[in-house]
Amino acid sequence: MDIQPFETLTAGAIGIIALVMGWVQFAKQFGIKDSGAAILTVCLGAGLAGLREAMARGLIPEAALPWISVLVVGLGGAMAAMGLYKLGQSYATGNAGK
Repeated sequence: MDIQPFETLTAGAIGIIALVMGWVQFAKQFGIKDSGAAILTVCLGAGLAGLREAMARGLIPEAALPWISVLVVGLGGAMAAMGLYKLGQSYATGNAGK
């Protein structure tokens, strides 16, 4: 079994944390409450971490890897755009920092 360097694992974990936080915040806008958000957090975190591990171990066909990367990066970009929009909206309405 190959052991990955700590830096590689940390970088992947930070990305997963950011994606999960963004997706859960997005889901909360549709009415998901505290216990539902907690369940969603665990499921998304486990799913993304498992997907990352499966990709690292070669368990996913090589042809699927670029499409998975495009999907995850695209969703991450969408979450970043949503956060930037909400930040701009809060400054425009005078609610920034409140």
